[in-house]
Amino acid sequence: MKHFLKRIQSKIYEWWAMLGMVVWDVVAGVAFICVLNIALWNVESMLTKVGILTLVIALILLSLVVKYVQFYGKQGRDDVTGGKNKKEFERVCSRLLKGEGEFVVVYANIDRFKLINDAYGDDEGDVVLKKIHQIIDEEMLSWDEASGRIMADNFGMLMRFLSMNKLEHRLARINEQLSSLKDKDGVEYGIKLYFGIYQVVDKNESVSAMLEKANLALKRVTHSMQHLVHMGVYDEKDKKQLGREKELEMKMERALRNGEFIPYLQPKYELENETIGGAEALVRWMDPVEGMIVPNEFIPLFEKNGFIVELDLYMFEQVCRLVEKWNKNGYRIIPISVNMSRGHFSVPGFFERYMQILSRYDVPDRSIEIELTESLFYNEMSMLKELIDKIHEAGMLCSIDDFGSGYSSLNMLKEVEVDALKLDRVFFKETEDNKRSKSVINSVIHLAQDLELRTISEGVEVRSQVDYLKEAECDYIQGYIFARPMPVSDFEKIAFAQAN
Repeated sequence: MKHFLKRIQSKIYEWWAMLGMVVWDVVAGVAFICVLNIALWNVESMLTKVGILTLVIALILLSLVVKYVQFYGKQGRDDVTGGKNKKEFERVCSRLLKGEGEFVVVYANIDRFKLINDAYGDDEGDVVLKKIHQIIDEEMLSWDEASGRIMADNFGMLMRFLSMNKLEHRLARINEQLSSLKDKDGVEYGIKLYFGIYQVVDKNESVSAMLEKANLALKRVTHSMQHLVHMGVYDEKDKKQLGREKELEMKMERALRNGEFIPYLQPKYELENETIGGAEALVRWMDPVEGMIVPNEFIPLFEKNGFIVELDLYMFEQVCRLVEKWNKNGYRIIPISVNMSRGHFSVPGFFERYMQILSRYDVPDRSIEIELTESLFYNEMSMLKELIDKIHEAGMLCSIDDFGSGYSSLNMLKEVEVDALKLDRVFFKETEDNKRSKSVINSVIHLAQDLELRTISEGVEVRSQVDYLKEAECDYIQGYIFARPMPVSDFEKIAFAQAN
């Protein structure tokens, strides 16, 4: 219902803007005709008068038509590629699907496009996106096929479906052309697309829902000798998952209002004495009917639909309230870290909401740490530096989470003044008797020490890893070897009993 109302509101604004232009042009046109009529007052020939006025009115009407076309052309154009944006793509597809025959909706994602932005910059990345769009659009072979950029590095296609084999050959042809794209020095970018495919069953279904199904299929991409491209095809498993997501979406706002999202704390242990020196706040959903819903089931969904923003703010307030309680009760302050998701960065001035929440509580300085995931640092570095400055001005700490899970850049560490690095669990999968892995970990820890950053190793599960990290002079460990995430009451028992 909420999305429907937003769509209606958007359409009202769109028509209001168009109406404003039309009214302005009509008023200006009438005024011009009046002035022209006065100027022609002394023209004796009535035929001449009528001819001139008719010509002027025709030109005014023509200008209105041109403006109308330009207005809607601009509304439907993607700023980066010059092709259809998501809204226009869905509108065109809705019209094309009224035709005869079978169709597929394809959701395409560029493999590791962040590397191109990282290596060449955002401007060059936009040029590459435009070239990718052109290649995709050229593959739309008939008038009843369409393509458009859905968001970021994702494209949508509506294609005629004759057989899966023929579709694969067409998609492979797109990838073959993309693989030949080169930079100004003649070096190939190495671009390829992954594809999620949904074969249209009900043409009356919304194109947005079709894209959602194709995107679900994209998440199950496989590649084998049987397929020419990396692709996933929507099936009943995806249908079941989509139904589950709809079910969770229907009750997520009510759950937030009713306090069903509960903070759990996972201790961070200081390695020197193996005592609790911090904690990370992790969310759990305690549904009154189902019981606990695990984060892996709802966090990816909330990141996709944007609800993660409200959940992050809710968790931040829970942590502020908890730290204030500890402070008033005279407990030692144990810093708690909270996650800040990517979704916030699409909202200008979003940090003000954090500041408003913080101002309501008596929270000691350096008692709360904001964790920013490593992937955020691939883009918008200037905005991130400004955000980190604001976090510090507010008396909070800031860390890079999942460091090493992607393509960590030493330049990133040079640019941003964070307080800590959290080494991703990927570092510790094969560290036992693995000389290369240990050398990498040693280098990262020593680099952090030189930059005066604390290091936290997460995902540690065996004692030999603890001994090794202690020898490497890592500061903290967060992992099952010491403690799993637990309710706040359980954490307080072991943390403050330990202090006494």
